[in-house]
Amino acid sequence: MTTPEPIGAGTLKLIVLDARRDLVAVAKAALHAHVRPQDIRRAGASALIVYCTAAPSDVRDWLAPLLAEDESALVTEFERWSARGAAIDRRWMLRRGH
Repeated sequence: MTTPEPIGAGTLKLIVLDARRDLVAVAKAALHAHVRPQDIRRAGASALIVYCTAAPSDVRDWLAPLLAEDESALVTEFERWSARGAAIDRRWMLRRGH
């Protein structure tokens, strides 16, 4: 039996991106400078779920330089959730205390 990885402190953030290009891949790569790769999950075509201690405004500021004039990012912090479907990694989220 393997030992689970340590999770550490943090809260879940949902990042919703609105762009004509695949901004999720670009955002995920940029987040690696601030968040462990294992604490980032893609959630569908235009969203990411991130587990970190940063405030939503900090996460927004990390992503802002990536956005073109006609692109948007919304970052929300949450503790309660419900999900259905393969795009959401429920086991990953539950391990982070939610």
